[in-house]
Amino acid sequence: MANQILWFADPRLIKIVMKDEKPVGFLLAYPDISAALQKTKGRLFPFGWIAILHELRTTDWININGAGMIEEYRGLGGTAILYSEMFKSAVENPRYRHAEIVQIGLENDKMQRDMENFGIDFYKTHRVYEKRL
Repeated sequence: MANQILWFADPRLIKIVMKDEKPVGFLLAYPDISAALQKTKGRLFPFGWIAILHELRTTDWININGAGMIEEYRGLGGTAILYSEMFKSAVENPRYRHAEIVQIGLENDKMQRDMENFGIDFYKTHRVYEKRL
């Protein structure tokens, strides 16, 4: 997954919290290219890659999709730093006007509360269902 995201990631939207020389938390965002993927039906060839490159340069949406903090550093303000820095990076780029936080599971109560504390409005719910076969 990391290799796929790095192909179209904006380095300004990758945030890492360090403690001394050790990374202890991260937050990832990337330009939303879903409109191009829908247009091309997910096909890169023969010309789908052109639509995707165009969308990378023109989209005004970013997807925030990936956050983590080592357990012993949770609750110490690192999450607030990550979101604050992500907000600054998104606002500094006048192209980005919208952000969507995607794929936070409903069972992740702590992250849901953190997001609510930052004033984030949830309009989608992600659930995982399981059935033994």
